[in-house]
Amino acid sequence: MSRVAKAPSKELVRAHRERRRAAGRVLVNTDLPAEMVKAIDQLKEARGVRGRTPIIEEALRVYIETQQGT
Repeated sequence: MSRVAKAPSKELVRAHRERRRAAGRVLVNTDLPAEMVKAIDQLKEARGVRGRTPIIEEALRVYIETQQGT
């Protein structure tokens, strides 16, 4: 049985973050109230998405568009 060499976790994470940056993405880390995260997770499940990012991106986009009057 052959063994496939795996990159250490740190390298995989670094490479992933580098690809995201190259795609114009910026990592934002924040604390949210537990009830807000619960609501996001409920929306996530209802829409069948894997992560919270699409829900948060849409909410921020709508908020920014509303504030800018577009």
